Amino acid sequence: MKKVLIALTTTLALSGAGLAAMSDVDTDGDGVASFTELLAVYPTLTAEGFGAIDANADGVIDEAEMVAAQEAGLIPEA
Repeated sequence: MKKVLIALTTTLALSGAGLAAMSDVDTDGDGVASFTELLAVYPTLTAEGFGAIDANADGVIDEAEMVAAQEAGLIPEA
């Protein structure tokens, strides 16, 4: 039970970090961030960098991809 609680707490903490970043980046409120939205916050982001963050190659960054990019150091945490 203790391991489950620790895992849940960690997941919620990471989700909170992702949500904060998404709320800063997702200016149109659709729940994902486009290259243009990310570029407004991270002006040095390149198309190649965006492609590295967009793990499922759907053309937008979702919360999970944002958190993974932050953890990998591809973008700073908001």
